[in-house]
This record gives sequence, structure tokens and C-alpha cells, in this order.
Amino acid sequence: MINKIKKVFWIVLLVISFNQVQAAGIGVTPAKLYFEQQAGIKKSAYLEVKNLSKEPVIFNLYVDEFEDQIFLEPYNFRLEVGEKQKVKVTLKSEKAGIYATNISVVAQDLDRRKFNVSTGVKVSLEMKISPAPANQFFQILKILTIILLPLIIVAIVVIVIIKRKKRKWYQKLGDSVDLLVHHKKPWWKKLF
Repeated sequence: MINKIKKVFWIVLLVISFNQVQAAGIGVTPAKLYFEQQAGIKKSAYLEVKNLSKEPVIFNLYVDEFEDQIFLEPYNFRLEVGEKQKVKVTLKSEKAGIYATNISVVAQDLDRRKFNVSTGVKVSLEMKISPAPANQFFQILKILTIILLPLIIVAIVVIVIIKRKKRKWYQKLGDSVDLLVHHKKPWWKKLF
């Protein structure tokens, strides 16, 4: 029975550790960020950084690649023992594609007089950027064309039918009145 409890404990501990990255004095949740969006659109996610050390620490965050597309807010801060800080990670990419990089979280001791070894954690960041949609003007024009084109065709057909049925008043009289001959078209104009 005790062996089963130990196994369950280790499985739970293993599952919990998958969503968190830890180093000496640093805890970061989640361990991995994934962005899926269209090019040109801004999207944000959050990291939580925790000071696990026994002293206050300054944290510096930076992106290993794509610094012009990925923005961290705040990118440096101080945390007391046990404190947490949310960091906003914003992505705006103009190029479609699948990219991967890391966000580095580095802890630095406040006392610079001591020998200071910085510890750090890397958070995996994956991005799937799909192409931007076509210009909205062209999308609206396409929709209007699909809707209005059949209506325009129907309107033209109706106008032609009405014009053909509607005859001029002197044509209704026919050949009975010769006074209106000058209103008739010559035979060569009827051909064209």
C-alpha cells in the first residue's frame, strides 16, 4: 500500500513539474508558451516569475531571437523572498511561418560585493503565424459582387422586357394614320 502511495506521489509531482520551470532561486510558470495567430495581429500571454531564493533578487528577462517581434513587460524587476511577478509577453509578427525561440529569465543577486553567479531559466516559445487576410476593401468588394451581380442582371432583364412591351403611342395606331409617318424610322435605321 505504501509503494502505491509513493508511486502516486511521484506521478503527481512529475505532472506538476511539467508546467513549471525551476532553477536555483527561480520559478517560472508556464514552462512553454505557444502563439497561433495571423500576421500583423498582436497577441499576448503571461508568464509568472517567482523568487524561490532566500534573498531579494533582480530578474532580467530577454528574448533570445526575434526581439523586434516579441515584447516583454516588464523586462526587469526586483522580487523579495517568495514574491511573484506577472510578465506580459506580446507577439506581433508581420511574416508568416513557424518559429521557435526562448525567453531567458536571469536572476541576479542584489549584493554586488559578493561573488555573484547568475542563475537562469529558459522558457520555450513557439509561434505559428499564418498569412494575413486579404485587404478588407477587396473582401467587401467580392461580397458585394456576389450579392449585387445577380440583382443587376435581373434588373437589366426586367428593364429590357418592359421596354419591349411598352410601345410608342403612334406605333399602337399602326398604319391607319399617315400623318405620323415622319415619326417612323427610315428602313436603313431599322437594320442597325
